[in-house]
Amino acid sequence: MMNKTWLQVLTLLVISCLVVVGCTSESKGPIEPKENQETTTLKVIYQDSELFRRQYGDLFTALNDHVQLELISDADIYMNMGDKTKEEVYAQFIREEQPDIFILDAHEFQNHINDGMLTELDSLCTRDNYKLDGIVPGLVDQLREIGDGRLYGLAPTFKSSAIFYNKDLFKKYGVEFPSDGISWYDIIDLARRFPTEGDKQTRIYGYTGGDVYEAPIDLVTLIDKMSRAEGLSIVNTDKMKMTIDTDAWKKLIQTAIEADQSGTIFNSMDELFTSGTNEEFYDSQRFLMGRSAMHMGSVLSLAFIDHYKHELKDNVPFELGIAAGPVDPLDPTSTYAVTPGDIFAINKASANQDTAWEFIQYVCGEDYAHVSSQSNELLLSQQMLLSRSGYMTDYEGTSLEPFYHLKSKWLRHSDDWYKLPDQFFNDFAMILSRELELVEKGQKNIDKAIATVRSEAQAVLDQAVKK
Repeated sequence: MMNKTWLQVLTLLVISCLVVVGCTSESKGPIEPKENQETTTLKVIYQDSELFRRQYGDLFTALNDHVQLELISDADIYMNMGDKTKEEVYAQFIREEQPDIFILDAHEFQNHINDGMLTELDSLCTRDNYKLDGIVPGLVDQLREIGDGRLYGLAPTFKSSAIFYNKDLFKKYGVEFPSDGISWYDIIDLARRFPTEGDKQTRIYGYTGGDVYEAPIDLVTLIDKMSRAEGLSIVNTDKMKMTIDTDAWKKLIQTAIEADQSGTIFNSMDELFTSGTNEEFYDSQRFLMGRSAMHMGSVLSLAFIDHYKHELKDNVPFELGIAAGPVDPLDPTSTYAVTPGDIFAINKASANQDTAWEFIQYVCGEDYAHVSSQSNELLLSQQMLLSRSGYMTDYEGTSLEPFYHLKSKWLRHSDDWYKLPDQFFNDFAMILSRELELVEKGQKNIDKAIATVRSEAQAVLDQAVKK
């Protein structure tokens, strides 16, 4: 149970996240509101009405007094379901209410495309000469891939991660800096060049897991992260067959086992911080305290690091570096780590197509990016970056370019995971963990362990499919 002091740490972290990201861009001058136009009301579905107004709606309506926005919360749709399924309730609501704009995640976006509910945007972009070339590389292609080559939505924001590293430690131990396009194999190779001697208060780790804050990374989690970077799937959902017995999987698992046994990766679950004082929490954050060479982080991690510097009087600052990655070593210029934020799409049945498109053009355009980059604490708190490049350029002097460096690509099979029950993944993780432990103890070789995982997990999968 988290005690009060730990909750205070979290509260401080949230407060520290609500800061302005430094950025530079040429001023475009004031944008004049449109006047003397007939008022149109747009119905918009979003999970949080207040958040929508603060992040998108108020900016648009301030410039377009001919448009009113009617917000519909996701939760309101399912208040009175009766004996109907969630899908039936949603479909009925759309037919009756006819919303103009959907704001979706990637899975919902694909479902709406498959159901023929969305307006294709390519023709509108061509008609209005709407430029897409300023958007982070690959993001539009990713959205088109979800739409089988056609563009049905645009995202004003995206989420990404990168490798944070302590330049001082790399210099001290004569290890070359991580470079953009780094793979997990590179990360592990660099991590193993750091010493592992010393007690938990003084020793150095080559890599510590986590995102905004650090936690021990167990072997199964490490394998999951590595496989995501390479786009590997444990299941072919078209055939409902396990795919973990390939050469790529074997190489990945063998590398992860060796890294786990090397002592260079922080993996001691006994040292997981669960409660304590602020000082004890910070002491558990090895990268922040200068006792870890590398750590994966997001843009929110920068706010956490900045807060930490001001919170602790005795902190020892170090020079921070950020490298774009991790990537698939077979494709070092692209990454699966970039995912779209809110995807804006137009209901094909909307009677206000042009006005809905006008709204999407704005929130996904340069004027919105320019304004948001001046005060984007909401984006930062959600670990989001602006899709339009050149607006969020740095945070407190630290360049954000690594987050924009790689071309994004869609982890196609991640959407297929919705076809599988959560229990299957839990059972798979237990089977994999058990077999990996036997390998690490020398009681089983890796080929036999993988064969057992494939066989037992397939039986679980077959049972899940039957149900």
